[in-house]
Amino acid sequence: MLDYNDLNENEKNVLKQVLNMQEIPTYYLEENNILLMEKREMFEYIYMYDLKKIKDTINLIERIINLEITIQDANKTIIQKLLESKNNVYKLSNEHYVYKEN
Repeated sequence: MLDYNDLNENEKNVLKQVLNMQEIPTYYLEENNILLMEKREMFEYIYMYDLKKIKDTINLIERIINLEITIQDANKTIIQKLLESKNNVYKLSNEHYVYKEN
């Protein structure tokens, strides 16, 4: 898990845009269930922890093998592509993402 202060200035600006805010109060992220993570940690949090049944695992594998890769995705990893397909996940940089629980 990342702290807001772990982000560089560009990532902080992207986060402010994503949240539609000028400044982010000290405990805002925590109070609103907004998580900052590196891409691998975010992938595990969203996808891997929920794999409690074989059916869930098969569904994830099917989703990966059916993932359509476009020219715009040429330099992305599968993890990045999956994370960016989630409505409540926002890319701050190639390594850092934000997750806002509903």
